[in-house]
Amino acid sequence: MTVRTNINTSHLVRLGIIGSFCLGMTLYCFYDGLVGYPNQRIRANAFIEFKEEHSQLDPKDIVDQWKEYAAERGWPTNDPGKPRSDYDINSQFVMAGILGPIGLFFLFQLLLNRGRWIELNDSTLTSSMGDELTLDQIVELNKKKWQKKGIAKLKYDAGGRTKKLVLDDCNYERVTTNTILRHIEENIDHAKIVGGKPEPPLKKAEGEAPASH
Repeated sequence: MTVRTNINTSHLVRLGIIGSFCLGMTLYCFYDGLVGYPNQRIRANAFIEFKEEHSQLDPKDIVDQWKEYAAERGWPTNDPGKPRSDYDINSQFVMAGILGPIGLFFLFQLLLNRGRWIELNDSTLTSSMGDELTLDQIVELNKKKWQKKGIAKLKYDAGGRTKKLVLDDCNYERVTTNTILRHIEENIDHAKIVGGKPEPPLKKAEGEAPASH
């Protein structure tokens, strides 16, 4: 029996969307901190001075004359509002400093996860991450997060060292991941299964396990 579960395309798409959004917001924050907010402060202060200099005019006339004044300088002609403070400007760099690393992390995960797979070949498990074990090397199958999140954690003995392999039917293809899990459970001592019960056996007529969560 040979079954391979590949990384789920939708998982990669999610990583790409989140990473791209965070980096896009990072650039937007840098722009506001370096250009947008300082320029707004210049316009807002100029508008305050303009209103003070033309305080004898009707408010509507002040607005009309401001539009002409702003247009001559290539500025937006709307009311610029309250001048941005140093805090407003500095907060944009703080946000960029937070969002930038988050975006890079998700895009790094995207690159790291591309092409990942886990394969079961009779009694042997291998993965694109370098795992290679027989089922009798498994010392624990933890299903604590399986019912709610579809995550099962394998611990196995690798020459005296305990290593981990995670089955995740959200990040990997669901049907094949479930098939691998069931085959593992059928071929290990059930005393090694913790945090949940073994999956019910497949019915031959169904040919495929229904999702258990």
